[in-house]
Amino acid sequence: MAAGLAIAIGAVVLHGSASPSAENNALRFAAEMVFRGALAAYLLFYLARPSGWLLPARVAMFFARERRGFAFSFVSIYTVFLGCALAANVLSASSSLPTIVLTALSALVLASIVAGEWSGRIQSSHWRTALRAGESIAVAFFWLVYVADAFAHLAGSQSPDRYHAAALAALVLALIVRIAGGNVAAGH
Repeated sequence: MAAGLAIAIGAVVLHGSASPSAENNALRFAAEMVFRGALAAYLLFYLARPSGWLLPARVAMFFARERRGFAFSFVSIYTVFLGCALAANVLSASSSLPTIVLTALSALVLASIVAGEWSGRIQSSHWRTALRAGESIAVAFFWLVYVADAFAHLAGSQSPDRYHAAALAALVLALIVRIAGGNVAAGH
């Protein structure tokens, strides 16, 4: 959470000024920067499991030990993003219902990641399986969110920067690594 807050505060300080419209733009800029930062945490979380099957044992053990930490880092940074996006939405002249709905949906999906990470403490195997399945769906949801964002910026009228092309390439490579890791694990 500290990383997300640091990114948000830095973005507001660098982009903000005294006027309310500039403050709203600063919050939107902060939301965009935190969203980008959350991608790094997401990719670490997304690749933690397949790295255990593809990398040497020492490196794999590091990722296996830190997987839950990567998950919680992503959840906390993305929560900061949602707060920045919601604050910018509330301060804007025309509050947007889709932003509010997407924020609520994203919060529920983030909760399923947290529940999936704590599913090992549940005694019932049925609940463990359900929580882990929910976490898998949540992981796919955020992969699609990031891919859709990259495509929207690359194909849209906005001027894309190199970040969106790099993000899309990283997401596709991460998917390939995840599939390869799953194939290696299935072969064992």
